[in-house]
Amino acid sequence: MNPQLWQQAAAVNLALALATFFLSLLSPSGCVAAFFIGALVWGCLGWQGWAVLLAFFLIGTAATKFRYKDKAVLGVAQEHNGQRRWRHAWANAGAGVLCGVWSLWYVQRGDALHAGAMRWAFVACFASALSDTLSSEFGQLTGKPPKLITTGEVVPVGTDGGITLAGTLAGVVGAAGLSLLGRFVGLTPVRATLPILLAGLSGNVLDSYLGATLQKRGVMSNDTVNFANTCAGALLGYLGYFLMDWMHLRALEHGLPLLVERFI
Repeated sequence: MNPQLWQQAAAVNLALALATFFLSLLSPSGCVAAFFIGALVWGCLGWQGWAVLLAFFLIGTAATKFRYKDKAVLGVAQEHNGQRRWRHAWANAGAGVLCGVWSLWYVQRGDALHAGAMRWAFVACFASALSDTLSSEFGQLTGKPPKLITTGEVVPVGTDGGITLAGTLAGVVGAAGLSLLGRFVGLTPVRATLPILLAGLSGNVLDSYLGATLQKRGVMSNDTVNFANTCAGALLGYLGYFLMDWMHLRALEHGLPLLVERFI
């Protein structure tokens, strides 16, 4: 491990946690969780991983605060004036932290293959989380009643498992944005863009399905559904790495170096 890197992680994330507290972006317990989550991500994946995490937090928070009073009138606003608590933070970021820790563990073992796969899983985790957040926060404001993902039945705004076209499109934008950011900061290569986008959308769809089924029956809470969503996104991102690696080898075997260089 690099002690200097972990010192940077602690300093930067202490400053961020204090900023979120004084700006009332998170509850006190949420600020503490943000410090540990951010420090672990920076220590395991460097500033590149932290940049992905920060983008998720800032965009997700802005979406939560957007037209908050209108959401409150509809009865769908995030509780506590939009301040998320420790359990919300870990539900959305816990899987990503595990991916970062595993990536570092593989790096220390000299296993570049699986370390790379875990970086894809990390970005896909937050692509899923942001996709779900934007779908929920913007889909509730469309003025059109959502439809239940399982049956297509029109349901009241805020019903678990209800989806709208606008919300779905917002989710696509969120997943695509984090997928591109992972590429931009050098955490993932260009060939990861589409698999991570699809992984993020798939996690979002799973979130809606679980909301309409297990959460509706009281078997799962909103936080456990969110955690399942991010785990699914991470798993699909991880598998996407090996799929693209297989396609890479097949393209080389068939003499398509330009395709390999640009896309695979």
